[in-house]
Amino acid sequence: MLRLFLFKTVHFTRSLNRPMMEDLIFNRGNKLPIHYRFKKSAGDGDHLLIVMSGFNIPDPTIYDCSNVLTHCDSHILWIKDDFNGLPAYYLCNNMSFDIESGVSLLISGVIDYLKCGRVSIVGGSKGGSMALYYGIKHNLNNIITAVPQFNIGSYVAHGSYWEHVGKQMMGTITETNIAHLNAKLPYMVEQTKQKNSHIYLFTSPVDEQYLSEIVPHLPLFSHYEHFNLIESKSRLLTQHNQVMGFNLKLILALIYQFENGISPAWGHVRNGNGWDNKEAGV
Repeated sequence: MLRLFLFKTVHFTRSLNRPMMEDLIFNRGNKLPIHYRFKKSAGDGDHLLIVMSGFNIPDPTIYDCSNVLTHCDSHILWIKDDFNGLPAYYLCNNMSFDIESGVSLLISGVIDYLKCGRVSIVGGSKGGSMALYYGIKHNLNNIITAVPQFNIGSYVAHGSYWEHVGKQMMGTITETNIAHLNAKLPYMVEQTKQKNSHIYLFTSPVDEQYLSEIVPHLPLFSHYEHFNLIESKSRLLTQHNQVMGFNLKLILALIYQFENGISPAWGHVRNGNGWDNKEAGV
């Protein structure tokens, strides 16, 4: 009944051959509602693309990639990380993980509604963390994650730019709560029994989070047969929030291939003109 309720008010309208995006709300009784945006494929696409959002300024809750993906031949589900006006890493409020349950129910409901043969998920930074988390949790076909945070609790702890987000997520920021959130993503990556997803992790050594967030956690993927690591280094790339944009063409190329049932095996590659000859030959 819940899945029927989820979609019974959804109507798709078309202008010429271009499907319109529609902003919708998944209401769950007395639980926090989940805002999402949906666009149905204009063609005969059998691919669902789920988009998770990173932190944005000045509004940290806006949708990512609303314009750049509209031409893709996929059904697209954007999930908004907006709970009482602030992001929650799509996980929790006051350490209650009803948000996570709702996001999972929404993902499962949309997949069941569309009955697509292939499902992919994409996100950068916070969105990259949650693309990885929910992609593995739901055993999705393809996961694109750019510069994810693994130590989620520490990233929103005392003294961080997003401390106010941490206070809403944890209620009280304590070492216990920080440790609990820090363990969420590494545990999901390491302990899941299903390791069939094709994972594409985009990162860069110039990212200030590279040594703390990426390098220590790469061993977690050693048992993933379809893990791909893309490292970027360029004079055009100087900080964390530029990595996804720098690789946008590669990310779109992946999505176009996913739409056609292709999940390429890239392995460990390096791109950009910032590598010396020895570094480039991984």
